[in-house]
Amino acid sequence: MLIEKSFSFNYDGNTKYRGQIDEPAICPICKHAVKPQELYCGTYKDEKENWFLSALYLCKHCYQTFLTLHECSLRQNSAGVPQSFQAKILHTEPVRFHEERFDNEIFQISHQFVKIYNQALAAESSGLDEIAGIGYRKALEFLIKDFLIYENPDDAETIKKMKLGNCIANKVSNEKLKIVASRSAWLGNDQTHYVQRFEDKDINDMKNFIKASVYWISMELITEEALSIKKQGQL
Repeated sequence: MLIEKSFSFNYDGNTKYRGQIDEPAICPICKHAVKPQELYCGTYKDEKENWFLSALYLCKHCYQTFLTLHECSLRQNSAGVPQSFQAKILHTEPVRFHEERFDNEIFQISHQFVKIYNQALAAESSGLDEIAGIGYRKALEFLIKDFLIYENPDDAETIKKMKLGNCIANKVSNEKLKIVASRSAWLGNDQTHYVQRFEDKDINDMKNFIKASVYWISMELITEEALSIKKQGQL
């Protein structure tokens, strides 16, 4: 949640306006909720006469400094005379993310899934939301195909060449896994195409369905392990 505060700065080179700046409430480095200490704040405008504000903050939790970039909008009265401004956060630097941890059985059957998923997560954490979805879609394909190859090693070459949708529809036997994996694939395809089919869904829905797919695959693997345990005295 962003916190607003007021301060003055020289907006047009002659006049100081009283305005509001959205102050970050979470440190982009340690991810803790903080009220950072402002060390520096300055403004500049680009070649299109758009005004921006940059600020340097100190996190009181990890004692690391970070930068924020804000877009400034001037508020005018009914006569068109500037009265105040508002600065909204566009970006923070540096951005560090916490890797998503997956159970060991997932890593064992598809370490590439774990790698690709976390690369997509890193992109998303850096504000690269337009390419993060493509990465999550690729991660899903590795997860499903590696799981199916683990379950059906003799069909490995066939599975590798199949489209993801066909793999899910024709090779996945667990109905709950089939549901969440297919929906995740649909949303993933939306991330790669010009026109979106599911405008009411976003990358967070896709990630939730991927995590659900991971859950059902984990349950399959754990169940297989349980079935391998024989009763005492049973061969």
